[in-house]
Amino acid sequence: MGLLGVERRSRHGIGGLAHRDLARSRPADHRGLRLDLPPPDQAHDPGRRPAASATLVAAVVFEAVEFVLLVIGAILLASGGAGHVIVTSELFGVLVACASTGKWVFLALLVVLLLRDHVEGVRRSGSRGFIAELSVRIGQALWVHRLSAFLIAGLFLFACIPSDGVLDQLPDIQRQWVGMGWPGLGHAIAAGAAVGVAALCALVLGRARSRALVSAADGFNSYAVPTSGRDVIWWLVPIGIWVVLFLLTLRTTGDAGFAPIAAVFLAIPAIVIASYFVTAWWPSNIDGRVDYPVRAEYAWLVGDLTAAATVGIGGLGLIRSFTAPVLAGPGLSGGGWPYAGSLAALITGVVVVMAAPRIVLWHAVPDPLLDPAQRLDRPEDAALAHRHRTLLVIFFLAGVAILAFLAFFPIQLATLLGGAAVTVLALTAWGAVLGAFTVAVQDRQPAPLFRVMRLRANPVLTLAITIPLIVSMILALVDRDDPALHAARGAVEASQTDDAGEDEGFRSVVDTRLAALAEAGCLAGTNGGETFIPAVVVVAEGGGIRAAYWTTRALEALRDHGGCLADSILLSSGVSGGSVGLAATAASTKESGAKADLRKLAGPTTVGTGVAALLVGDLLATDTGVHFPSLWKNKTAWQDRAALIEQTWIDAVPGLADPVALAASDRIGIPVLNSTDARSKCKLLVASHVAGSGELTCASGAMSPAATLPMGSGCFARMDWATSAMLSARFPIITPAARLGERDGCGTEDLQLIDGGYAEGSGLGTAADLAPTIADAIAEWNMEHDDANPIVPVLVFMKNSAGYDLREDLDAVSAEPLVPVVGFAAASKQAAQSAWIQRIGGAFGTVGTGSDAASQAIDDIHDVLPALTVVVAPSTEPAVVPPLGWALSGYSTGSLDRAIATQLCPSLRDGVPTLRSLTAMVPDATPAECSDRAQTD
Repeated sequence: MGLLGVERRSRHGIGGLAHRDLARSRPADHRGLRLDLPPPDQAHDPGRRPAASATLVAAVVFEAVEFVLLVIGAILLASGGAGHVIVTSELFGVLVACASTGKWVFLALLVVLLLRDHVEGVRRSGSRGFIAELSVRIGQALWVHRLSAFLIAGLFLFACIPSDGVLDQLPDIQRQWVGMGWPGLGHAIAAGAAVGVAALCALVLGRARSRALVSAADGFNSYAVPTSGRDVIWWLVPIGIWVVLFLLTLRTTGDAGFAPIAAVFLAIPAIVIASYFVTAWWPSNIDGRVDYPVRAEYAWLVGDLTAAATVGIGGLGLIRSFTAPVLAGPGLSGGGWPYAGSLAALITGVVVVMAAPRIVLWHAVPDPLLDPAQRLDRPEDAALAHRHRTLLVIFFLAGVAILAFLAFFPIQLATLLGGAAVTVLALTAWGAVLGAFTVAVQDRQPAPLFRVMRLRANPVLTLAITIPLIVSMILALVDRDDPALHAARGAVEASQTDDAGEDEGFRSVVDTRLAALAEAGCLAGTNGGETFIPAVVVVAEGGGIRAAYWTTRALEALRDHGGCLADSILLSSGVSGGSVGLAATAASTKESGAKADLRKLAGPTTVGTGVAALLVGDLLATDTGVHFPSLWKNKTAWQDRAALIEQTWIDAVPGLADPVALAASDRIGIPVLNSTDARSKCKLLVASHVAGSGELTCASGAMSPAATLPMGSGCFARMDWATSAMLSARFPIITPAARLGERDGCGTEDLQLIDGGYAEGSGLGTAADLAPTIADAIAEWNMEHDDANPIVPVLVFMKNSAGYDLREDLDAVSAEPLVPVVGFAAASKQAAQSAWIQRIGGAFGTVGTGSDAASQAIDDIHDVLPALTVVVAPSTEPAVVPPLGWALSGYSTGSLDRAIATQLCPSLRDGVPTLRSLTAMVPDATPAECSDRAQTD
């Protein structure tokens, strides 16, 4: 061939370069390719850097010490008793802090020393240096394969970054495989197959993409290729796909719609096609790049590395997901198949990671079609070029078929394949469609429009991704976007809803509920012998499915073991997943034993459905303007990802399909679900009468709750429980903002509702704003019924994250230079959860005014429940931490179930009350059975 020394007989090996040849800095014998980098200067020899070597050793030693201390701490924490005392002691904390600080100090020093040596090497050699040259070339190669690199970066972020919260969702989906029996095994196999397909797609299309640079380095010039009808055909494909989508949508739903973005989608290829008929604008040629040979070498290598990285990331994801369950031992999983499956998955991950590099180093003889050194533009290469075009068409059509199935059957495929497989398949399908299109047009002349712009290639990704994104933002700014795209789902008739009356204010609703609690006659007693009527105010913190599961299980535990307390709830304020938990509790038809429904709610179907709709259905509708329908339970209609997720919730908890009841109920009292309006940046409460009604603004001089849009219950009249809860749980990207407006009975301005956690994530802020009104109502009732048992409010805060039982603020004098920085923390502390609880407790403490019985009861309760508050939170112990997201593995639900069991037992720490501290005040409560450890620690 003559390309960089590559001959036809040497066409073997999956990688363009072998790592050992890179290390030896000489040509790769099996490919004939070389990296033209300057030889490392002697200053870069590790043997000549004793300071850097010693610093590295010190950092490793401190890391080892920190690791050992953390392991010892975990063991002591799990052992209980004296272990708790040791772990929480000041000395142990100082040791861990010193080890961690020492590690980072030496790592920072190591970086400084290496940079110093590098600068010296550059000065001595007169070159940019090995690292700089390598970084530039790899960056250029990644730009060539930017589509694959972007997809791989996304997989790496969610599968491998060791962080809790949202980034722990994908690992927990993988942990579900070992707790689901045969369906879980099927999901694991599907995920493995999807990773294999993704690697194959990256390898084949990456090789084809690299061929453009390799051929250019060998003298090929796309401008010399005559224009043919095939050039126009590929640009007709997007228009054809749009027409098919439009006709199918019209045929199945009767209304395809035509959003403004559709005109833009059709105009892009139409303009490109039109430019072919304006031949006078064509420039004759564009000079090639002088560095094509070097860029070709790196593009070849990095293209192969993307395929290896796809497989390697799959293995690393398994290691990250199952290391903790395996090291925690069989006790955490209950032993048996879950633990054996976790161990097998961990071993599989290790094997896959070790085998992944062999994709680059493999020396099997590939098909000439996979050889980037094989040109396709000469007459003798016609047969191979035909195979090449056929392969691209196959990849393109396969990607389109996968996307079509994911768009039309999102829930079914998510149930069948699982969330991980659906995610990888959707990303791979888009990579196949866009990659095949890009490769198909790269060997031809750029369209005349782009030749006028002096571009060397057709900007396919810019046309497919960047321009639609910019146009959609502009359309939203000029109020020409598509409000029906993400309109809130109206599932019931307005006449079915339970409306307590628009004229009734919040104070009247509270008075009515207090009278109902007094009539119910639930009595609680203090250690001092005082008797009172509890009025429980529940606040459910946000946190995705973790919050939903925790809130529902805690309220279920209160119903099972709290006697009449479960029917003594005055008000419930929820955010995000906490709102979902409140809705599931209110809508449940089961008195107890709802754990099976909750586990189904936290299953893999919800996440898989959301991802499928996000990456396919919603994306297609956003770019094309066509609301392509999905099929579920014999109903074919347009449903965005929020509506589809609501359908999976209803499938798990059928009661969520009932019309939302915003009047007070025995299960959750007065419901208040917190949402946020992205337009005004104010809170909006899915509630009846709480924020009043009137002009749609939150800038009034006096308003309670503060910064909250006034909205009557008529806005939510056609919603079921699932839709109402989703208004509070719309975390952007995962779920879109809900559009509500005059057509929904929500005022004259369009609303764009997102997750309530954007305004305030705990729900305590709303409770604090309502606390004075509640306290005044209770104080008046106590004064008017001085001869009856007083009503005393108690705050029950459902906090779903651990650490509350160990958290103590560090109060110490800071060095004077640090005071300006340390002082900034004071602002955040004023809006911290502890500050909200203090405000609520302070307001509730005033209900004893004018009532000696209430005042004495409050004094006695303070001895057990400081600030009249109990925080129901998971205790700190070794466990698989449940993620933020919409799926929980058996490990995560097991951790939460054990934490609920601990809450139903006596407190393990002085001054940290549990749910048992509250239920013990009720005579008819049923105490839970506690383990010896829980009773004696």
